[in-house]
Amino acid sequence: MGVNRGWLVVAACFVSTGFTIGSAQYAFGVFVDPLEEQFGWTRTQINIALSFAALSGLLTPIAGRIMDRFGSRPVMVVSLLVMSVSFSLRPFMDSLWQWYALSALQYIGFVGASVLPAGRLVGIWFQRTRGRMMGLVTMGNNFGGLTMTPLAGLIVGTINWQTGFLSFGLLALGISFLVFLVVREIPGGAELGSHRSTGEDRTQLNRGTGLPPALSGATTHLALHSKSFYYVASSVFLATFTYSAVLPQIIPHFTNEGMTLAQASALLTQMAAFGMGGKLIFGFLSERITARHSFALSLGGQMLGICLIVLSGTTNFIWLAMPIFGVAFGGLGALIPLLVQELFGLKAFGSIFGMVNLATVGSFLGGPIMVGLFVDATGSYPPAFFAVVGLFLVGIVLVLLARPLPNWD
Repeated sequence: MGVNRGWLVVAACFVSTGFTIGSAQYAFGVFVDPLEEQFGWTRTQINIALSFAALSGLLTPIAGRIMDRFGSRPVMVVSLLVMSVSFSLRPFMDSLWQWYALSALQYIGFVGASVLPAGRLVGIWFQRTRGRMMGLVTMGNNFGGLTMTPLAGLIVGTINWQTGFLSFGLLALGISFLVFLVVREIPGGAELGSHRSTGEDRTQLNRGTGLPPALSGATTHLALHSKSFYYVASSVFLATFTYSAVLPQIIPHFTNEGMTLAQASALLTQMAAFGMGGKLIFGFLSERITARHSFALSLGGQMLGICLIVLSGTTNFIWLAMPIFGVAFGGLGALIPLLVQELFGLKAFGSIFGMVNLATVGSFLGGPIMVGLFVDATGSYPPAFFAVVGLFLVGIVLVLLARPLPNWD
């Protein structure tokens, strides 16, 4: 084969992640007005569907355990097929409960089609350059936003919302077929659960040159009985307040400070663009200074960026503050799976990553509430942002206390 199979695997992960996040999060807003007009649902009733994202966090440990047992490919294929069913049935819905049921189904599939299998596959195929490759894969998050939103807008604007959802369903089906053809965990076609993939095979692969590493690392039991696991889970919990308490609040903060919506949107777009570069930068740094130290640096950069955003107000310095925050923020998505790989290995990556990810349910539920309480009490966003800065500081301390586990079997 002329092309290294690992590059094809990474490409499949990039496309799957981009579609999953782009269709579920970025393109969601395109369908709000058409659904409101078609069914007379309120904006709140439609937006409640986003709360089913909590299912992804709750189901990640289960999906991770299945992935550890059977491999990444079946988990990705089934997850994409579930998402395909969710989108394809939406043109036929006629009641609110069906909208909620299909949204829940979408987020059930979300788990196994995004960063969970990507973290494992990158670690297998690109052991020495896994930081950079993880950065490339997670750039798919931004790519999904740049492609799925305009695609949905074009289809909904020129045809109708039903065709938009059906198109997403067909895309998910096509990507599942691509994953089935391309994704492998062991050269030569052997997969977990196959009689060809034995412990002896993996040992030989690990001793070879230029081949994917064996799935070595800590067991779930060993990880759960270590202090490092709780340091990492707590640090990830605190770090992900950036997704729930900062990112969604940036535009309201700017408009509250007197900016126009167009100016605020332009700043957020600039930040997103720098975030793509941040994934590559911090992925590369993780190979040089470890994922732990890169994670701490990402949080430190976000702290600096948040402080500059608050202190800049509406002056021209804000155009400097946003890139600093964007680069540091962008690196976080790539660093979380790299952190788990570095400390616990790949043997039980899915299960351990799933349980670490479970901590994010708390930040996604608590972040918006925390910001709301601060804004209601003070009338502005800076106090809430400074509270997040304090949480990040604790997160830096915790992640630096974590250490790779010794005596992997």
